[in-house]
Amino acid sequence: MRFPIFTSIVFTLTTHSATAYKPWNGTIPESVNEECRQALSTDIDCPFVLGRDSVESGLYLKDPALAASYCSSSCRSSLRQYFLDFSRACYKEDLLEGLLGLDATVDYALSLFGTQEYLCVADENGLCLEAFYKKERDFCSECGLKLAGISAMFEFKKPLNIGPNKWLRPATESGSGSDNDEDKQSVASDSSTIATKDDFKVNLLKAIKDIKIVGKFAFDEEIEIPEDFNISVQGVGDIKLPLKKAQAMKIITQARQAPFGRGSDTIVDTSVRKTWELDPEQFTIGGDEWSDYLQELCELVAQKMGINTPIHAELYKMLLYEKGAMFKAHTDTEKIPNMFGTLAISLPSKHRGGEVVLEHCGEDIVYESYKSQASCAAWYSDVHHEVLPVKSGYRWVLTYNLAIGQSSPRTFDTFSETELQPLRECVGGWLAQEQKDRKTPYACHVLDHEYTQANISQKSLKGADMTRFMALQQALEGCPVTMFLALLEREEVGMIDFAEPEMQAFYPLSLALARTLDIYPDPFKGYHPPLYSVDESVCRLKTLRDLQGDAVTDDLVITENYVLDPSAFKGVKSEKAYEFSGNSGTTATHWYRGSTIVIVPHGSVAGLLSQLDSHRDSSPEMQIKYIVHLCSQPDMQDHLINTMVSLVENVMPKLEIYPDLMKDKSVLPKVLRQWMIEPDDDDKTLDNFNKLKKGLSLAMASKDGLVHKRKVVSHFVPLPSDLPTDALPTPGPILEWTRQTLQNMFDGDGPTEVTTDDASPAADFSLYSEHPVIFLKELWPLAPGFRFMTLARVMALIDEDKLPRQEGMDLYRTMAGSLIESQDFASLQHPTTILKQSKKRELPPWLTPNMWAQRRLGNAVTHNDMRDFFSGLLKASTKSNNVSGQFMSKITKQRDRLSEASFQLMWLPFLRSIIPLLENESISLSTPTYKKFFSAVTRGILDKFLGPEPRKPWTWALAGVPCDCSDCERVSAFLRHHTKMSEEYLMNKPRRNHVQQVVEEAGVGCSIRTRRDTSPSPLVVTKTSRPQGVKLEAWKKRRNQVLEEFDQIQPHHLKKLLGKECKTIEQLRACQKDQENLSQGPQTGEKRGVDE
Repeated sequence: MRFPIFTSIVFTLTTHSATAYKPWNGTIPESVNEECRQALSTDIDCPFVLGRDSVESGLYLKDPALAASYCSSSCRSSLRQYFLDFSRACYKEDLLEGLLGLDATVDYALSLFGTQEYLCVADENGLCLEAFYKKERDFCSECGLKLAGISAMFEFKKPLNIGPNKWLRPATESGSGSDNDEDKQSVASDSSTIATKDDFKVNLLKAIKDIKIVGKFAFDEEIEIPEDFNISVQGVGDIKLPLKKAQAMKIITQARQAPFGRGSDTIVDTSVRKTWELDPEQFTIGGDEWSDYLQELCELVAQKMGINTPIHAELYKMLLYEKGAMFKAHTDTEKIPNMFGTLAISLPSKHRGGEVVLEHCGEDIVYESYKSQASCAAWYSDVHHEVLPVKSGYRWVLTYNLAIGQSSPRTFDTFSETELQPLRECVGGWLAQEQKDRKTPYACHVLDHEYTQANISQKSLKGADMTRFMALQQALEGCPVTMFLALLEREEVGMIDFAEPEMQAFYPLSLALARTLDIYPDPFKGYHPPLYSVDESVCRLKTLRDLQGDAVTDDLVITENYVLDPSAFKGVKSEKAYEFSGNSGTTATHWYRGSTIVIVPHGSVAGLLSQLDSHRDSSPEMQIKYIVHLCSQPDMQDHLINTMVSLVENVMPKLEIYPDLMKDKSVLPKVLRQWMIEPDDDDKTLDNFNKLKKGLSLAMASKDGLVHKRKVVSHFVPLPSDLPTDALPTPGPILEWTRQTLQNMFDGDGPTEVTTDDASPAADFSLYSEHPVIFLKELWPLAPGFRFMTLARVMALIDEDKLPRQEGMDLYRTMAGSLIESQDFASLQHPTTILKQSKKRELPPWLTPNMWAQRRLGNAVTHNDMRDFFSGLLKASTKSNNVSGQFMSKITKQRDRLSEASFQLMWLPFLRSIIPLLENESISLSTPTYKKFFSAVTRGILDKFLGPEPRKPWTWALAGVPCDCSDCERVSAFLRHHTKMSEEYLMNKPRRNHVQQVVEEAGVGCSIRTRRDTSPSPLVVTKTSRPQGVKLEAWKKRRNQVLEEFDQIQPHHLKKLLGKECKTIEQLRACQKDQENLSQGPQTGEKRGVDE
């Protein structure tokens, strides 16, 4: 239907002194639910509201002040929220005579929302509607086009008289009649013809389907409860069998409404699931025979469902269904390791109804527990099932999770040669073809059951899937094929068919919902509208795993024609998403998901693994690592090396365009090195190397850090000293290529964005050079964190005898002296400082605080870095070149420029940490140079970080808030008062929210709450802290931190190093003890009000 103009509710232009306004001014029927009643009664932050009748009568906004208030962002935002809340809560309600549920809801909400949208359309010169009436704008102007779009969507007639068919093409225009149906049938027919042309696919699918299946997806059976069975519920006691109403009611008092899962959320909604449940901790099952009987039931489950391995049952819940209780269609989640299904035991309790309808692959089983005194049923977790409403009595059930034992190896059926022969003949004929001549390079058989990313593995296969898989595995044993398991997804993108009767009610929603999609994602309330046309379709292997359950890769695009069954997705429920447009139809994306066995000849594995998704940032990294792992195994098969090389060659073009796709560039590790180097055949080795050089060069030229590049080099061309004793040496030409590549990498300006992580690999690269000291002299970028860490690595190489000691120490002193001379130590930043700054800085919209911080954290410096640097200086210092003295002199000179944060985070712990270094080098703490340095830094800590002790607080006057509205002015006056501690303010909800937001953003030391024991509810503002008190507590915290660091220094060391400054530390410690003694006196608590 098209939405009529409201005639039953008259909206009048009413102005108010306050901005809060209640849009609904009619009576609310008693039948309306509470959530809808609340939504209708909500105030909005607008001076008035108007309905579509105002537009149709020719009204436009003339008064500038009223227009500014009505078109403000706050009015639009609150009206939008009202529209959403009302639509969600009231869509099932009958609010107006003659208009039922959805129609009334949409008409009323859109009347308010759409009218404001229309009246407030503006261009740079002002509001459009008045200008259009006065003929100051024409149809092709910006105003005209905006008004036309909204007119079409909301069917406003004035002043444009534009119908929706001018802007949205109806579905019937494209031929929704018989011709279009014939086209659709023709396409389906063509697809079917294409699918059946390949006899291999038809024959293989038939051979797989012909495998005899043992076991069902579900079963039910009458049982006899053991005579000594007993059950007791906490708070109720022993329950007599059969269950009677009196005890059922008592059980309900101990139970809760059972929740259910929706996406990642767990919710309670009795319109979906209405069941009482108890946890196992709330009841006890007794009886000597029960444990053995439960195991007998497990054996029955295994027999009925065709599972040839021990299983066990783990108690999950007690469920009680009273009259009207039900659970709509759903599947069970797998709650314990190796879980495959659910066992339900219906205990003796008279009832009618409550049937469990189980459906799988088009087959239904109905479990009718009311027909037996006691019974059980079991089903696989992914089986869709529904509990129908109980008509009378109480359905009383114990539920168990069924799982395969983790330590129990699964045993499987063996198949006769007669059964396996069709599979072998079909696949054998396929493999006999030349690879280039195969119409189907790999085949996908879609499984009956559903699996998740967590459990798609051979061990987790269920029922018919396991039987058919084992038949395939036995039939193909010894064949040059690999089998994978995968999650399969088919994605369709197209237009929604608005010709469907169910869609007519949603037709005008597109523009409004396009602007609110972020918080109103499912406008169709579970209805799955068909696609008018499929514009794009793609099939993906979302998760590919080997038979051991190890991940191979994600997001491979495959050709749908390689799926054996062309109707595999028929009847599969889709997931969906919508994208709304104001001047075109609604685009929908449907996803159909399942699981599959992938059968791939060895020669086609690389081709399959190379099918990267061009629409996503798909990386070949996972599949390359997987093949490399297989290649490194002792029982490596020959075809894997060919697969590896082919895979690298296939993905190389994409890596050249998107080099950052590979996060780990070590794609050619040790196994490929072993393949490349041929003993006693240099020509063959160089030929193999030339095949792989392009990939290596690409990895070394990428923008990734030096850590990744060190992995590439160390895996492919390890240093001679790092080679195992039985490894073949790297040929000279390859080693020379490596040296030249590294030299080229550091020539000119070298790497421009180095971090502390890059320092160690940069120093290690020098070891490839014939003159490592010369290499390191040229390697000296200006990033401070990198320079400190490079020096630390150079000292480590000297200690490890990898660099000549004398030359290494000369190099270290030269590099350290250069750093000390050029470095502004006041500019060094600690990681904590960078993270704090990132949260306070105003950043452009494309730069997040985390991104800003990450760019700088790579060169942050900590007190540990400075300690290690100082340790190296002490080792390297000589009488003629005392680099440690140069460092201390530089810090002393720059002391006054060091920041408060650097004293706290770096220099205070640094002082304490270097005393052991001085003792290790046998340096006297009485040496004047060190005493002067310690005293200077300590004075900086006391003056700049600690500062003088603030005076004690004497007043409760606080700063006001930065808002001059009347409400905030009253609050500011209270905050500035010297003695008042608390005050209440009567105001409506929008005003309370405004005051609370202003106070919280101002960071004033007070608490805010709303009292709910009176009407109207007052806002209560209470002062909690005084400015001087806050400052004093902060100073005490800093003092305690200073003393904590100095307390870790031996007192006699402290006296030697600080001299007179030691008295200041002792005075601080005495003051701390005095305050602690005072605080240990009697304490009184603050009384709390009843409403708190």
